[in-house]
Amino acid sequence: MSSLFTLDFIRTQLHRRAMRRLIAQARSWPTATGEVNHWEVKPADESELTGATPNQIEARFHFSVNGEYYGGYFRSIAMGVHQSETLAKGTPPVNVRYNPQNPDSNIALPEDNTQNFPFSISTGA
Repeated sequence: MSSLFTLDFIRTQLHRRAMRRLIAQARSWPTATGEVNHWEVKPADESELTGATPNQIEARFHFSVNGEYYGGYFRSIAMGVHQSETLAKGTPPVNVRYNPQNPDSNIALPEDNTQNFPFSISTGA
């Protein structure tokens, strides 16, 4: 059993390292304004989960670069059931950082969206 926990720990650490690297790169990428087009309340990721905050909001969005449409998604920080169900609505703008060589590689950073949502975005890092 301990080897499963070790593998899980290693996988989690590798994911976090990759996410931190992506965030560092993305800070120099250009931005585009997109629009949220779908909301879903999901169980919180293990890294976000607490007893009082079992849910996260997942939002899918689209944006346009040079007349081409691209999409992505982001998750909120963990929150309570009632809060997550009442905040997941509307079509607010979302500021997106995208790789100019490949706009399919994109991310919505918390610091770019403090005014857009009544909750904080989680980067998963």
